[in-house]
Amino acid sequence: MVKEMRADLQALEGRRVTFTAMFDKYGVFRKRGVAGRTILLTDVRTLDRRFIAQHIWVNYTAGFDKEGEFVQGERVEFTAMVKSYVKGYFGDRIDDRLARPYAIDYRFTYPRDVVRIGMAGMAPSTAWA
Repeated sequence: MVKEMRADLQALEGRRVTFTAMFDKYGVFRKRGVAGRTILLTDVRTLDRRFIAQHIWVNYTAGFDKEGEFVQGERVEFTAMVKSYVKGYFGDRIDDRLARPYAIDYRFTYPRDVVRIGMAGMAPSTAWA
């Protein structure tokens, strides 16, 4: 059985959308022997301030690199494509399969047009400019 996650992102699947979010921290991933850098974004919203996700991990791309190092609490605006994927445990251990069943989730791909828009807690006129 496959359950769905992040229903608000489901409606945006396949579209390139502009989002705002708060930077939380950097992370790393390893896939097929290759390491990469990621960014944890929280309080993800559309430009009209509609709440989309509590948190989402995004690949650290050239657009983020161009803006330099981020500080926890900074708000950022960017565009990204919304795509679905299947997550869960795909191995042979039945206990792990039961603990982490398959689920359809949504992620951001190809983030670009990254712009810092201020620190969290700033007046809306400057933080959401």
